[in-house]
Amino acid sequence: MKKQLKQLGMIAMAICTLSSCKKDTPTTSVTEGNYEHGYFVTNEGGFGSGNGSISFISNDNTVENNVFASINSFLLGDVVQSMNIINDKAYIVVNNSYKIEVANIDSMTHVASIEGGHFQSPRYILQVDENKAYVSDWGGGFGGAIVIIDLDSNIQTDLIYNGGSPEGLVKSGDKVFTADGGYGWSGSAPRVSVISTITDEIESTIDVGDVPRSIQVDANGDVWVLCEGKTEYDADWNIVGHTAGQLVKINGTTAQIEETFIFADSTQHPSNLVINDAGTTLYFSNGGWAKAVYAFDIADTQLPTTALINKSFYGLGCNGGYIYGTDAVDFVQNGWSYRYTTSGAIVDSVQVGIIPGGYSFN
Repeated sequence: MKKQLKQLGMIAMAICTLSSCKKDTPTTSVTEGNYEHGYFVTNEGGFGSGNGSISFISNDNTVENNVFASINSFLLGDVVQSMNIINDKAYIVVNNSYKIEVANIDSMTHVASIEGGHFQSPRYILQVDENKAYVSDWGGGFGGAIVIIDLDSNIQTDLIYNGGSPEGLVKSGDKVFTADGGYGWSGSAPRVSVISTITDEIESTIDVGDVPRSIQVDANGDVWVLCEGKTEYDADWNIVGHTAGQLVKINGTTAQIEETFIFADSTQHPSNLVINDAGTTLYFSNGGWAKAVYAFDIADTQLPTTALINKSFYGLGCNGGYIYGTDAVDFVQNGWSYRYTTSGAIVDSVQVGIIPGGYSFN
């Protein structure tokens, strides 16, 4: 539901106060039950419509849409937020249906449903040890929580109260860092929480810029947080100002801020921080409504000013030497996924499901 919330705008905020180079579509010729050699796109579907889905693009660039529903004969549900591959299984987070669907990654056959319980608005899932995962959740009854999942039984076992609308989360050493900035307009604390995976307790919090949402860990174990900055409104929802976006580097061992890079134009609100396989180059979108993709080496001393890819994307991914971006088109019809080289050259594109928002790579 991530950027659909931006699209809902004033309606969502009022509710909070009260409680491209397109090619022809490839043929759908991927053999059912063979989902090991390619990548997945998570399609949110229309908010409230229950038509979220998963697309699979094979290494030979053929695409199969609705792979979960076609195999299991039931829809995933309302707003497919994210997917992570853990222990040869796909964990598909369905935000507005308050659940996670688990499937075998090679065949996409259904294994389990993790639903109800502590889930109120699950966002992302991260494996933290062999038998345990954390799920960021905007609800939890206390303005945000981390739900603990036992990976052997696929059940919820506990809750870490967070109170800061946790969004992205990464692991460095025996610590998990969560970007606590999901509700960008609600005034939630702009911070990063540091959780011990040994005690399942928050050890500390780190103050960062407004609306920290996406977070990555680099090859050195250091943590990078992209703070989007917020748009400020008056009582009539007129825009009265902006706060600047920030890219923050946190030492993964000491949990202390080492560097903060502030974006010069506060109206642009950078988003979608991803990192390459080597853990050495970050990519993100920036530029207001007409965003472009920028590259930032972790050794750089200043933010880039020249775009790598001059196209606006709804979601970004990076894997296997390629950069991926989703185009949600009009948020009603099927969207597209684009693939680029790391030098910014277009490779190909495929049509996927409704509101493609993210990626999961084998």
